[in-house]
Amino acid sequence: MKQDADKYLFNEAVKYLGKYPATKKKIEEHLHKKVMNKKTYQRAIFPDDISKKDLISGIVDKLDELKIINEDHYLESLFHYYEKSLFSLRKIKNKLFQKGFDQKLIEEFISEKLNENSDLELNILKKYIERKKLNNLDNVNLKKKLYQQTFSEGSIYKIIKD
Repeated sequence: MKQDADKYLFNEAVKYLGKYPATKKKIEEHLHKKVMNKKTYQRAIFPDDISKKDLISGIVDKLDELKIINEDHYLESLFHYYEKSLFSLRKIKNKLFQKGFDQKLIEEFISEKLNENSDLELNILKKYIERKKLNNLDNVNLKKKLYQQTFSEGSIYKIIKD
């Protein structure tokens, strides 16, 4: 039995979020794929008076309103995961952007973290050197390794001075 497209797509979004944490952008992409799928038209009735894009953005807004999507919490948990993985701040920013977070939101979040701990990247860098056992490398090779991991120039020079 066919159901309203709004209800069908909302259920599909909730199913997806039950399996994977996601950003608003990721949910929009998922729902867009669902709308483009021919099987969806066999299961749902799409209204003629509203565009599919508006339908999808309405569902995403509803999910956000019901606090089913919590981008702030997801951003925080991913940041801590990448921090524990000893990624540089630049690499963390890139990873978060690839996950679908807004660039402005990422910048605000990271600057907030830097205000809390101004030596954040330096601490990550020290742990990285310790974990990868790079203590015995000469300065040239150490710099090369750290540049490859996209650590900032300032942090690398502070470590080498010590």
